[in-house]
Amino acid sequence: MGVALSILGPAVSYLEDRLGVGAGAIGVLFALSAIGNFFGAMVGGRWIDSIGGHATLTTAVVGFVVGATLIAAGGQYAIVALGVTLVGAATGAGDAGMNTMVVWARVGRSGPALNALHLMFGVGALIAPLAVDRSLAWSDGLWLVAALVGVLGATSATLLLRHRAPDAPTAEDHIERPPMSSSTTAAVAFFFLLYVGAEIGFGGWIFTFAEDMGLDDSAPALVTATFWGSFALGRLLAIPVNRVVRPIVIVVSSCATSVSALFVMVVAEGEPWSIWMCAAIYGLSAGPQYPTMIALVDARLSLTAKATSWIVAAAAIGALIVPTGIGPLIESAGSSTMPKVVLGVSVAGLLWALFVGRLINRASEPRRTDALHRA
Repeated sequence: MGVALSILGPAVSYLEDRLGVGAGAIGVLFALSAIGNFFGAMVGGRWIDSIGGHATLTTAVVGFVVGATLIAAGGQYAIVALGVTLVGAATGAGDAGMNTMVVWARVGRSGPALNALHLMFGVGALIAPLAVDRSLAWSDGLWLVAALVGVLGATSATLLLRHRAPDAPTAEDHIERPPMSSSTTAAVAFFFLLYVGAEIGFGGWIFTFAEDMGLDDSAPALVTATFWGSFALGRLLAIPVNRVVRPIVIVVSSCATSVSALFVMVVAEGEPWSIWMCAAIYGLSAGPQYPTMIALVDARLSLTAKATSWIVAAAAIGALIVPTGIGPLIESAGSSTMPKVVLGVSVAGLLWALFVGRLINRASEPRRTDALHRA
């Protein structure tokens, strides 16, 4: 997933030249990926209950491979758009399936495992810009990246089919963890809308930003890799930290650090040192936010496949709104608008994380009090 979903960002300039389109049209591709993600999440949540978690993931793997192949093969905009949409749909179904099954396998204690799961997405996203850069240099196309997705896909499917998927939690698992209400699900989902919008907005356009700010040769690809490398490192560090620090503390402190890094990038106005430094710090702080927020929910409330699908769908909406909006802004006002937009979204995410933490605490308190009385 990490490799397939992250092809588009570092390939922006190549696709503009090959397809004969501008940044606005590439922004539409980000939108199509997010739309596919939304519908994939809604379908994937239902597939988990009907055909099983691993069958859902295997279907998603096929979608990644076929989608990446279409992106590499497409000499026309419509074919590339189809491939991007298919990768987005596979991401939605796969994301809903993986998060749900990790939570089901480790009820109420999923934090370290979720960060390990999302770490692997970060590793894939780190590989993607480097693979795109080398593929363009060695083959003047994206076929090597598509081949990499194919190899990873075959490996993933083989591993999945050798194991049994975890079952949904039983009634006993809900004694101290009440099911999420619709209002709580909506509030949590809105955090993911903000977070993923900022993450994909930054990760998708940092290559173009670095390029337009004067970094040349392979530097924009390396800045993108720095962001995703720090992103993966943040999730790696969060695995042991989740064992000793409360999830809400990790989420809020990470959000605050993200805001600080983006503020420096905006004030520095494209200075090379700020691009490298802020990409690294923002990646490091953004990495733990997605899995740790899910862990926060899982520690206090029962997370169903349906609730997870709504969370992933909301994240897809964020991935639609923010990156798609940045494209036309870059065309009309320049690349300097990118960090400003991401900063604004991240500030909103920080404030909303504080609200969600209090909401989850209130939602779980009555059941926890009842459980203590019974004990």
